[in-house]
Amino acid sequence: MVSNNKNIIQYISLTAVIALFIAMYLYIENERKMKKILELEEDKLKLILDSLKQNPNLSLEVKKQLEKLITEFENIDIKVSNELAQALQLFQIGQTENAIEDLVKIIEHLLRTHYQNSPEYKKWLKENKKKYDLHNLLTFCKTDKKIDDIEYQFYIAIKTIRNKEDHTLDLKLDDYINASGLIAAIGGVFKIASIVYPKKQLVELLN
Repeated sequence: MVSNNKNIIQYISLTAVIALFIAMYLYIENERKMKKILELEEDKLKLILDSLKQNPNLSLEVKKQLEKLITEFENIDIKVSNELAQALQLFQIGQTENAIEDLVKIIEHLLRTHYQNSPEYKKWLKENKKKYDLHNLLTFCKTDKKIDDIEYQFYIAIKTIRNKEDHTLDLKLDDYINASGLIAAIGGVFKIASIVYPKKQLVELLN
């Protein structure tokens, strides 16, 4: 009986040791894989940043699209045209975060123009106890099926940049975020403008 108990204890001890080694191996292997994934992500990010830095066409295209918007809005909404001119100036002197902030202000202005006399929007705000702000303008615009969920997420992201710029001294974002934010913001102005104004006013703007 004593011998049997001793064998059982030895077996349990051996099993515990083996289990411990297996757990340690799995832990080390998992850490190795996670490190490899992080290295791959860092390499991917470096490639994106290098691509952005080496691509002068991006800056030219941003400038071209902003100039196009400025011209078209001169006859539609001079306040928007002036704000776009300011965004272009900020972009040209390297203050990209501020340029994104101005573009988001334009998106908010356009949405306010569109929904300011909307009974449905006012009812939605009241029923859901929501504030009359950009977040809820975007949320209702999605509920109203005028933007889809992917567009909504992009606009929320650039709204976050706007908020950070408002509350952070000398905000500096990574190049790839600035590039993505600019593209999303310019696209947002195009898209929301097409919702707000009659198509005949935006024939050139959307071509």
